[in-house]
Amino acid sequence: MTTQQLLAVIGLLLALALLSRFGPIAWRSWQIYAGTRSRRLVDAGPLEIPPPDSVATRLQELGTLGFTRIGERSLVLPGRGVRYEWNVGDETGSTYVSAVPTTIGAIIVFYSSFEDGTWVQTMFPRGETIRRPNFFASSVAQSLPAALEAHRKQVGELRAAHGRVRPVRTMADTLRMDADYRSRFGGMTLRRLTVSNIMPGLSALALAVICLLILLLSR
Repeated sequence: MTTQQLLAVIGLLLALALLSRFGPIAWRSWQIYAGTRSRRLVDAGPLEIPPPDSVATRLQELGTLGFTRIGERSLVLPGRGVRYEWNVGDETGSTYVSAVPTTIGAIIVFYSSFEDGTWVQTMFPRGETIRRPNFFASSVAQSLPAALEAHRKQVGELRAAHGRVRPVRTMADTLRMDADYRSRFGGMTLRRLTVSNIMPGLSALALAVICLLILLLSR
């Protein structure tokens, strides 16, 4: 065996080890992203589902900001099973919130939508920034009140051009709006995260292919 072949064998073994570690993550991330537009949330009620502590803390804070419970929704994700989110809305019906637990706390997302189909989405404490004629996504890291203020400011600036905000007060409203959001913009805020999740697996696959080709061509 030549030095080149030995290095190729070592590289192939390393690539296979990396592929076994990162391949499933990459595949699961792609499945989640690819199915976002067709996947639908469902009502997880009618009984209230107790939130984890990270979400409960944020829901209490939202309560002090004038938001009240709408209900809980659930979703089945590939490789992750059933996932829940908690929904609250403001007294005007112009903004509703999705609270989702994560491994490091909770993600809070404020949503508002105009009659012409334009959406405003503000995430706390992290998220994507996207500006399109009918989709405005941003994130605020400072605080939950700051995120709400930024969201309402953006909605106010767009109101003259896009008309009335569609009211959301019930679970049926949130499910209808979720279907509209997903069919129009589903996955748009997941692209960067999906790329970062699949790159290690793709890199390992590429290394395996290169090493295998070296072995085959050097025979």
